[in-house]
Amino acid sequence: MKRVIIDTSSILFGFTYNRNVFERAKEQFSGYKLTVSRGIIKELTKFSNTNGAKGIRARVALLELKAKKINVDNISVYPDKYILDSASRDRNCIVITNDTILAKKLSLINVKVYKISKSGILKLF
Repeated sequence: MKRVIIDTSSILFGFTYNRNVFERAKEQFSGYKLTVSRGIIKELTKFSNTNGAKGIRARVALLELKAKKINVDNISVYPDKYILDSASRDRNCIVITNDTILAKKLSLINVKVYKISKSGILKLF
């Protein structure tokens, strides 16, 4: 099955502008399985324990992950490593990240990378 891997950076960026990256990805990539890793869940959990806007966005993101029944891959390595390793093994997957350094690395191995804009549009990197 085709997968869309969603990175922490796009999840939090989207919620900063009241945009839900999970909904956008489901609309734009119907037929794909949306996936995050256990490492991304750990990162969101760490942020959710902080005060302020970032903590609130992380808590909302964790609730959305459960509500939208997003697939969680049980691999618990650092998120960028997980994404690079997974994408290099499965070149048909799509990655959504707002991390420019990660996006450049993925582009070098010919992985399709999208970023979520402030208006909520998923744009090819």
